[in-house]
Amino acid sequence: MSRVCTALILSTVWTTLSAQTTFSGVLRIDRTVQDWGDVTVKDGPLSCSFEVENVSDKDICISSVVSSCGCTGVKWTREPLHPGEKGSIVATYSNDEGPMQFDKTLAVYVEGIRKPLVLHLRGIVHKKKLPLSETYPVHFGNLGLRKAEIKIGNLSQGEEKSTQVTLANIGKKDIAVSFRELSEFLTVSPVELTIPAGSTAQIVATVRADRSLWGKNFYYAAPVVDGQSYGALSFYAVTKENFDSMSETQKKNAPLAEYEGSAAPAPVGPGEKMEAAFTISNRGRAALRLYRIDFDPSQVELLQPSANEATIPAGASANLKFRVKTEAMNSDSENLCVVSLYTNDPQHSIINLYIDAIIL
Repeated sequence: MSRVCTALILSTVWTTLSAQTTFSGVLRIDRTVQDWGDVTVKDGPLSCSFEVENVSDKDICISSVVSSCGCTGVKWTREPLHPGEKGSIVATYSNDEGPMQFDKTLAVYVEGIRKPLVLHLRGIVHKKKLPLSETYPVHFGNLGLRKAEIKIGNLSQGEEKSTQVTLANIGKKDIAVSFRELSEFLTVSPVELTIPAGSTAQIVATVRADRSLWGKNFYYAAPVVDGQSYGALSFYAVTKENFDSMSETQKKNAPLAEYEGSAAPAPVGPGEKMEAAFTISNRGRAALRLYRIDFDPSQVELLQPSANEATIPAGASANLKFRVKTEAMNSDSENLCVVSLYTNDPQHSIINLYIDAIIL
């Protein structure tokens, strides 16, 4: 278990913690999420700055930064960055849309790289300041959080992904907080901190991709408040293949999945037999690998293939067969079951299959 034996005292959600992320091997950014936490309409425009660094051996240039909303202005270093040189991306959210929870995005485009780096600007705007116990309703003793299950996002192999988490001390005395029993591939920084009474602090949770894990996975950390352990705080991320370094020649010689995306078995009653099948054909030039076949086990059961991972040679096809658990479904209802395949096809890294189950 990884530990950072440093106590850190924070008193406000405006504090920014370092959670460096490397993008496509060329650009390092100090964080990908700016979370202002709880603010009010009276706080006015909210601004932040992301620091970027060229970690490649060639000059790079940020060609554009596109905001998802006209309410967010952005400026960035437009001059080419030499190897080792730093620049910045400065964003300002107008905060004039009234009380709401917001998650604005910035798509950062670097010359020569098709996929953008996505940054998030988050916060919750209130009419007026609320008690911490209300804005952080999940309680571990006097430690408050907004939720106990936290999304980190999509993660490509070879990458790390971080998110900021705001912690609140809803009590009247300082509390000592630490995190123990961390899952493999999860780190929390700082792992130990003190939060003054009636104030907030932030931690950064980082998940590292590993080729033993595909699809949606959960990672856990046990919060300890003033020496007492409280259950588990969970983080989840969806891990898929990374195609950033593939050449055009490699892409032309890659696998290519072809499939019908939905199945509609004949309606049956609760508890009666229902099966759904899909055919996945590989029209590419290399073997198609299904790293993981992901589904809700309360809805369906995988019958074929017997193993969770399958390989389909070039020019071949494979059948996927599922049993629908109709006994767990209500009568006179339509249920949508989703099956997700994680593959090495650059055009279909995630394939979603849909089963329309009608229960009479």
